[in-house]
Amino acid sequence: MSQRDKLLCDTCGKQVDQLRRDVVDEDYNALTKPPLWNCDDCYEQKRAQRQQSQAESA
Repeated sequence: MSQRDKLLCDTCGKQVDQLRRDVVDEDYNALTKPPLWNCDDCYEQKRAQRQQSQAESA
């Protein structure tokens, strides 16, 4: 991909070739929140934080 074909991570602003989005919350309402697209690093960090929060609340 050329530099202008790169995608922009909504979380960190890094330019990357692909982005990821994970919607897993039962009460998530996509109509009330903007979609956030993340690079692999931000995606994995958010996923780890979510798993830690779930483990602490269990």
